[in-house]
Amino acid sequence: MKRFKLKYIPLIVGISCLFSCKGILNPDIIELPTAENAITSAQDVEKAVAAAYSFLRTVVPDKIFLMGDVRADVFSSYSQSSNVRTETWIATNAARDLLANGGGNWNQFYTVIAQCNLILERIPAIKTYDEALKRRHIGEASFIRGLTYFYLARFWGDVPLNLKSVDIENIGRAPQAEVFNQIRADLDAAIANLELMYADGSKGARATKGAAWAIKAHVLGWQQDFAGCEKLCDSVLTRSPFKLVTDTSNLISIFVGRSDEGIFEINFDANARELQKNRVYNRTLGRPWYKDQSDGGGGTDKFILSPTRTQLNAMFTPDARDARLFTWFIKETVLQGVMDDRIFLGKYRTLQLKGDTSSQNINESNIIITRVADIMLLRAEACANPAVGKTAVAIELLNKVRDRAFAQRYTGGGNLQDTILMERKKELIGEGQYFFDLVRTRKLDKDSKITQGDWFTKGAWLLPIEQSIIAKSNFLITQNDYWK
Repeated sequence: MKRFKLKYIPLIVGISCLFSCKGILNPDIIELPTAENAITSAQDVEKAVAAAYSFLRTVVPDKIFLMGDVRADVFSSYSQSSNVRTETWIATNAARDLLANGGGNWNQFYTVIAQCNLILERIPAIKTYDEALKRRHIGEASFIRGLTYFYLARFWGDVPLNLKSVDIENIGRAPQAEVFNQIRADLDAAIANLELMYADGSKGARATKGAAWAIKAHVLGWQQDFAGCEKLCDSVLTRSPFKLVTDTSNLISIFVGRSDEGIFEINFDANARELQKNRVYNRTLGRPWYKDQSDGGGGTDKFILSPTRTQLNAMFTPDARDARLFTWFIKETVLQGVMDDRIFLGKYRTLQLKGDTSSQNINESNIIITRVADIMLLRAEACANPAVGKTAVAIELLNKVRDRAFAQRYTGGGNLQDTILMERKKELIGEGQYFFDLVRTRKLDKDSKITQGDWFTKGAWLLPIEQSIIAKSNFLITQNDYWK
């Protein structure tokens, strides 16, 4: 078999005001590294770490929303029959629609990984380096690489495992077990090197020890190690400085960013020119927020993705008292007689008034990767599992999340694990969690359009791989069995 090299070209982003108090990245200069200039000082590493965060910001928002929420049948368009937007049919799990929405392309994830690899390769060669800063850089690069591989493994299963930055030989897909070993090693390195908090105004937007604990808790939950998952969640909740936002009327502050609740989030700041047109923002908002209709959606309300009344009632019964109904959702855009029963997701309605309404680049809400409510409910899920058996703790955690929303407390009855899963759906809608939740709990066929009983063993939950990626590998990379 012919073997050739795939070139992963990481970038170093030069920054005039790196990781400012509000912005995570201020991209003034982008330069390609060469053998002579590719990270030779601690200042270069700081710039390279900023670039890694920037690459993560480029790839994550669309992927986690479309494949983490829309694929879980949480959102619909106004007219499923006449809407020609490609997002409409993602929940049906058809290869055509998944591929049309980037569900088969992992290349941008590997750009993030190549950047982290470059950082971790170059750090040992730097002679003059403040030890605390060096540890932080190692921790951040390890965290970002581990998180990125975690997304890859949850999306595609077996994936190429590359720990080199440039000019690597073409490689096939590594078994999931090997990939997860690397993910855990990276997160352990992050935990060992990162502090609980840094006093530089980067709260939530840069990795910390608590963020690494939180992502590793999700990794262990995914691997069905509920006891390990529960312990790490407890560390996040008892040893980290994060806490629930208690002002129920101001829950939207979570998505403005840098709240007490945000453990790790993708930062967007208009002042640092971090506005980005993506389908998390531009498919959950519409008029009067922006007017651009060039892509067949955006400013046209009928193309906006939001829960139908039926989908909303499945989460919140019509007579439910729950502050999330008026905090997560808005009813400001109405076409009388046509869409008067539509309620739009409003988590990402933080707008930059100086933005460009004609291009949709006006939003600066942060994309939440994990926050306190997520970890509380993940711990509740682990505690409710018979392998851990802490039912009372699970109920206490569940009710803390409900109490914050003035929702009815859980006092028993029904299936506690299903109740916690539904609470995650209500609390984390639009944050790219629910499809992963359904796979982790093995309930995908119970609450999605992927209904075959053998969905897990057959790999129906995995994404297909673009044929162009397979062909460029000289067919060393193979298609997932379900999509052959």
